[in-house]
Amino acid sequence: MTDDRNRSISDYLPIAVRAYVPTKNLEKKQFSKFIGLDEPSEWVLIFDTETTTDTSQNLRFGVYQFRCGSALREKGIFYNPSALNSAEIALLKSICKRNNLEFRSRTDFIENVFFGMAYEFRATIVGFNLPFDLSRLAFSHSPARRSMRGGFSFALSKNSYWPNVQIKHLSRRAALIQFAGAGTQKTARGARRRKIKTAVRRGFFVDLKTLAAALTSQNYSLGSLAEFLETPNRKQETEKHGEKLTEQYVYYAIMDVQVTWECFQKLKERYSQHGLTKTPPHRVFSEASLGKAYLKEMGIKTWRELQPDFPPEMIGHILSTYFGGRSEVRIRREIAQVLYCDFLSMYPTICCLMGIWNWVTAQGVEYRDATREAKVLLERITIADLQYPGLWPQLATLVQVKPDGEIFPVRAAYENNQYYTIGLNRLSSDQTFWFTLADCLAAKFLSGKTPYVVSAMSFWPKPIQEDLKPVAIIGNPEYLIDPTEDDFFKRLIDLRTKTKERKKTVLAAEAEILDVEQMALKILANSTSYGISVEINVEERAGSIEAPCYGPGNELFTVKTKKVEKPGTFFHPLLGTFVTAGARLMLAITESLAKDRGLDWAYCDTDSFAFAKPVEQTEREFLKDVEDIREWFVPLNPYESRGSLLKIEDANYRRANGKPTKELDPLYCFCVSAKRVALFNVDDCGTPILRKASGHGLGHLVAPYQEGETSSLIPAPAVPLKELGVERWQYDFWYRIVQAALSENAGLVITKDLPHFDQPAAIRYSATTPELLRWFKSFNESKPKSKQVWPFNFLYLFLAERETFVSPFSQLNEGDSNSKPADSSLEIPRPISPYQSSPIDASKTCFDRDSGLPVKADRLKSYANALTQYHFHPEVKFLNGDFVDRGTTERRHVFATSANLIGKEANKWEEQFYLGLNPEDQPDYGLDQTDRKLKLLQLRQAAKKYGVSKLAKAAGISRQHLSSILKGKSQASNRVIVELEAAAKRFANIGKVTA
Repeated sequence: MTDDRNRSISDYLPIAVRAYVPTKNLEKKQFSKFIGLDEPSEWVLIFDTETTTDTSQNLRFGVYQFRCGSALREKGIFYNPSALNSAEIALLKSICKRNNLEFRSRTDFIENVFFGMAYEFRATIVGFNLPFDLSRLAFSHSPARRSMRGGFSFALSKNSYWPNVQIKHLSRRAALIQFAGAGTQKTARGARRRKIKTAVRRGFFVDLKTLAAALTSQNYSLGSLAEFLETPNRKQETEKHGEKLTEQYVYYAIMDVQVTWECFQKLKERYSQHGLTKTPPHRVFSEASLGKAYLKEMGIKTWRELQPDFPPEMIGHILSTYFGGRSEVRIRREIAQVLYCDFLSMYPTICCLMGIWNWVTAQGVEYRDATREAKVLLERITIADLQYPGLWPQLATLVQVKPDGEIFPVRAAYENNQYYTIGLNRLSSDQTFWFTLADCLAAKFLSGKTPYVVSAMSFWPKPIQEDLKPVAIIGNPEYLIDPTEDDFFKRLIDLRTKTKERKKTVLAAEAEILDVEQMALKILANSTSYGISVEINVEERAGSIEAPCYGPGNELFTVKTKKVEKPGTFFHPLLGTFVTAGARLMLAITESLAKDRGLDWAYCDTDSFAFAKPVEQTEREFLKDVEDIREWFVPLNPYESRGSLLKIEDANYRRANGKPTKELDPLYCFCVSAKRVALFNVDDCGTPILRKASGHGLGHLVAPYQEGETSSLIPAPAVPLKELGVERWQYDFWYRIVQAALSENAGLVITKDLPHFDQPAAIRYSATTPELLRWFKSFNESKPKSKQVWPFNFLYLFLAERETFVSPFSQLNEGDSNSKPADSSLEIPRPISPYQSSPIDASKTCFDRDSGLPVKADRLKSYANALTQYHFHPEVKFLNGDFVDRGTTERRHVFATSANLIGKEANKWEEQFYLGLNPEDQPDYGLDQTDRKLKLLQLRQAAKKYGVSKLAKAAGISRQHLSSILKGKSQASNRVIVELEAAAKRFANIGKVTA
């Protein structure tokens, strides 16, 4: 380590890198063959439930239709006798009689319709938000096992020959739903003797919320979906749910099921247009499912299927280079004039430039040592060379470097945070790490220094697979793609561009159809260009298993883990890491070109870049510089429609009559941290006009008020909320933040006139896993089942004040760079409450989810208090990014003291978004073997110097445990190693003081 480097280092940190932990199928395979088809019959059951609005959300009654094709064979109402009084039951019976509807009890419906007809006839079971409705039918539940672990198993019938229904939550949009194995033996004795097994009848469940989101990339309620699909009938308005049953309410519920059926028909018709015969609708869970379905339709075999013997240690090296998108704030908490640009279809574009489609259709991957070539290329290459598209396929190379202050993606727990953040920072280390060649080029351009190459490995695709066939996208023959001739990603974007142009020239009805088509093309391009290649699903087991772990080093070691990572069907980590690294290189080129012209930048996010205008520049000079940079990317455009890949966004243009003009209007931004940004114009009176804002850090909260309740002191949005990217209350809050930033006191955001900001801040989620339901264990214990919190019931979470509340404004003084928020060491409860129709009512009955003790309402944070520090949120991955810091952030210089190996970072991302970050949700495999050996060597030296007993006592472990670790008989956990290191440092510091 050089003296200069040592002086410049700002942080000595362990960094985290992705690792590969393959696990074998632990289930015993008792049968070699299976009999059974994953294909429903023509029968369809559509149903919906109406529930109480108390904490139990118990079933009151339900409505169903049973159809054969489109022909209605039976419709009816089923009811829960224990939830309705005699008058309400009589009302339901009367309505059924008058409308020729079947009238059944819940038990009757389950035995004779749900199982006796739908299950036996292999019907498709359809609903909107099916997990909730299915769970209403159950009389008991338990945690699901094996592949459905983390989900629920529901018993609907007390007859053992009917199976349970298993549901595993995936996201707010989707869940895995299936029948468990039935209680009776389905495989005949002779078949069992010949090792032939009749497949378990898993059922065919279609949740319209899931299918609609996959096909349109939008979230819908049943009402908004019916509006979008223009169904013959629409969802009706009704009185409040849960009140005394009325005839109007029952007819409302009957119409809901009819609308559900019509939405299903429309979505099925829309899906059938894609012509995806190999993937039925009940197997579509997301946009990625749609992308996979097209690849299967072309006959493309997966990389893991074609090359199962690819070296696992190399997969470990590949995954260690994966970092995802780059999101950073450069100018923090100060207003800057910007020109906001983004790249045209960034990930599909990188796929085109690097020839990724050739990899997708290849028979596998070839590789060889390319150390010499990588060294020469890194030494000689300039940014100008990258304007040549033919160079980009050569970037399919991994490089092992010994970092010495170059700028690389660095994943670390900055400022002692519990979770990892990725920042583009200077990195130094005494050990080596793998990066993509694209990241090495970015490091050279941004730091002005060529990384030291230890070794490199170059990859290229094998010849194309055989028997591939063309597909017509959305069934349109004009959208035919031949996988052997066309670049799939290029063709999709070209088709989308043409569709958007056609949309401008046709009548409204046809324009709407074309809009759907262009959106489908966009979804397909994005879902197949990146996400499916790095798909890993984490399954939690009841007990730990041992598995090999492969990281950036060459030494294999074994880890114990309960979190099993299972790669997705089209898992191909080379593609995932090359594409995301290529996008980071695009941003690095943009940043370098801006720097060469004396421009700064305010923020960037995956595919967007906000150029900041220097104060001394004129508007014309600024626009000319940005235009020159945009022009630089023209040669890289792979599409039929020419022009720069770097586009000027609509937010930069003045609006007239509700639409953007071609006249640029000075645009400003206020950035807090990554993902917390607002863009705005300023009118002649100095009033902000918001053009774009971020809901990050706000979207988990229940809206405190609706659009009609907003403050009269805040002007209505100048652009549609959908274009702004936020809800109305979030727009109002950002307006106040920007208004404060334009004033002399940027820290004082006025919220007192925002409706209900004095009420407890509420977060609504559902009891989607057995783990979450256990929060209500003590609540449920003393109650009958009909009054308990049930799986998939809604719940509320609240934020508690600390015992001694200190106003943030008393500590967050603009001039005090050392000030911090209130003491985080004080214990605070984690309040939850079962569902009630009003969050305010729920706040009066909440309790601590850990202890079960009640939490008083006056301990709960209001919206105003919960959001007091929103506009101070730190950008911890950079210097000058602390709470009250303002101005330009600076890159840290991190010295990597060790490498901690981790699994999927986004595991349970949705749950953490709503319920708070939990580091334990992320698979953590501990130190790299090389680091572990080095740590043990250092600990042996410390034990020899200070004594085993003394070191063990200081670290809080037994002498026998430490002796076993030092002799290599026991494996120390990360926590124990950290404690031992800290103890050794304390002894060393005492020695220095004594000396």
